[in-house]
Amino acid sequence: MRRVLIVVGVVAIVIAGIAALNRVVDPKDEFYSGDALSAAIASKCLLAYDAVGERSYPEVKRDLFEHTHPTRVVLSSDGAARPGVELGYPGFGPNEVLTMMRYLTNALPDRRKLRIAIVMQPSWFDAKTPTARADESSLSKLRYLVSPSTLGSTLDLMRSSRTLAFTGWQKEQVGRRCVVDRGSPRPAFRLDGTFTAPAPQPAASPAFAFERLTPVDEALALAERRKWRIAGVSTLAGSPMYQRELKALFAKHGYRWRVRTIAA
Repeated sequence: MRRVLIVVGVVAIVIAGIAALNRVVDPKDEFYSGDALSAAIASKCLLAYDAVGERSYPEVKRDLFEHTHPTRVVLSSDGAARPGVELGYPGFGPNEVLTMMRYLTNALPDRRKLRIAIVMQPSWFDAKTPTARADESSLSKLRYLVSPSTLGSTLDLMRSSRTLAFTGWQKEQVGRRCVVDRGSPRPAFRLDGTFTAPAPQPAASPAFAFERLTPVDEALALAERRKWRIAGVSTLAGSPMYQRELKALFAKHGYRWRVRTIAA
C-alpha cells in the first residue's frame, strides 16, 4: 500500500510539474496577458495574432478599448479600416455582438455616449455557417495544461527561444513597422484594432438562421436604453430575406440598417 501511495505521489508531482511548466510558457496562448498589447501601445507597434492567441481575441479587444477610451467603435468580422476603434475580430458574429454590447454597457458610465457601427456579413445569419464558441471552461484549461501535446509545444518553444517561451513576446522591426509578436509578425492587429490582412469571409447560402437575430435584437435593445447611436451596415447585399429582416430589426429600435459595399 505504501508503494502504491509513493507511486501515486510521484505521478502527481510529475503531472503538477508539467502543468506548471505549461502554464508558465503557455505555448498556445490559452491564458491572456495584456503585456504584449501594453508593449505594442507603448512602442506604437503592431500586435501580431500569435502574441495573443485566437481564444484571447475578445479579451485583447476589451483591453484595447480600456487603453484607448474611444467614442466611436466598430463591430465587424472583416477588420477593414473605418472611423472608430475596431472591437471585432475573425469569427465575430451575432453572439459576439451581444457579448461586446454587454461589456460596453457595463464598462461605461450611464451618461457616456457612444457611436457604434455594426458591420455585418450575410454569412453571420447563414444556418450553414458554424457559430464561434470558445470553450473557456476550467476543465478545458486543465486538459490543456496536462496535455502531452502542450508539453511538446512548450519544449519546442523553449528550444527555439527562451525569450518567447518565458516572456511571451518579442519586439522586432518588419519593414517600416515594428511588431510585437511570438515568432510570426503577420498577420497582426493595428492599434486601432483593424487587421493588416483581410479576414476571410465565408460565402452565404440561402439558409437563413432566424434564431441568430435574437442576440442582435438584445444588443440593440441595450444600446437603445443607453441612447447610443447605432449604424447597421452590410458590405454584401445578401438575399432579399437577409435585407428585409435586418432592416426591420434595426428599425424596431429606431436605428437604420443599409447595404453599403464600400468601406464605411
